[in-house]
Amino acid sequence: MRILNVGDFNWMTGRERDTANVDLFAIRQKLSRAAIRAGHMVVEFSDRAVSRTSAPLGLRSLGVKASNHAFLNMVDEVRPDLILLNFADDISNASLTQARRLSPGVVVADINIDPLPDPKTQARLASRRGVVDALFLTTAGEGLRGLAGPGAFAAFMPNPVDAAVETGRAFETLEPAVDLILPAGDDSLRQIGDQRLRPSEAVARLTSALPGSRLSTPGLGGSRLRGQAYFEALGNARLGWALSRHNDQPLYASDRMAHMLGSGLAILLDRRAGFQRFYGEDEVGFYDDLDGLADQARDLLADDARRRETARRGWAKTWALFEAGRVFDYLIQQLFRDGGAEGFEWPRDRWEA
Repeated sequence: MRILNVGDFNWMTGRERDTANVDLFAIRQKLSRAAIRAGHMVVEFSDRAVSRTSAPLGLRSLGVKASNHAFLNMVDEVRPDLILLNFADDISNASLTQARRLSPGVVVADINIDPLPDPKTQARLASRRGVVDALFLTTAGEGLRGLAGPGAFAAFMPNPVDAAVETGRAFETLEPAVDLILPAGDDSLRQIGDQRLRPSEAVARLTSALPGSRLSTPGLGGSRLRGQAYFEALGNARLGWALSRHNDQPLYASDRMAHMLGSGLAILLDRRAGFQRFYGEDEVGFYDDLDGLADQARDLLADDARRRETARRGWAKTWALFEAGRVFDYLIQQLFRDGGAEGFEWPRDRWEA
């Protein structure tokens, strides 16, 4: 199969950014590698990079026309069987319509990993309704009903782990430098149990509840961890807090949850998202509220053998279920198999209009 994977693939020319800002954990890249390992031809196209480098004064919005032109040239040369869109907002619906003329029979799928309730997510999904063949979201459940246009469907997909990316084994680190790590992109409100708190507020309360514990909070009041520094930080902590913006969306989690579990961290996870479907109490530290989170952290930090075994079990379960090749196979079955995918442990509903 010929696959055109469209998204921000870190095409760097030195013009468009002050720093490299390389996203080594990006799901779009994991899907490319999984597809290649499965024997497919994959061509990557970075719509935003073309827009940036084609624009005067580095103003991306002025380069969108050029990006769409380059995208259609790529379609004409590759004649893909499948186009994957990963936040490819610079590619217009008109270009997707033209892509179908250039490559008859091509299937177009849009990948969305942001929480469903966010206004930006809703706007992005609405903009592709009636244009793409499938919408894949890292949220499950009834909320997917009606998102897709006529003849299309919306479906859940889990966050994958990739053997080329999550290479750490944190449970093998004998003397981690950090007791608990909470990576965060910003300090905006998050759901924690039935409360809405800023991560900085939650960390202040957690610090008080766990005196003497070493907490690391990259992204809160300082620089976010990127690239190799992120790899090293995950491998040098005892516990990871997988904190998402929303805890009440079925099976939704920030992809940091996959980063942590795939890297061998024992994680703390809000029970409300429903991941008990996959993980037992001896594989993940589930909590119902901030006090419960503190209790779980205290117990695991007090018993290092239990903490390491919990991490190892969660790591093994994650690789058994959510390895990138398996997730990619699920996408292909949903898109090309009559009746959809079979043999997977997560929800496989194809929600139609």
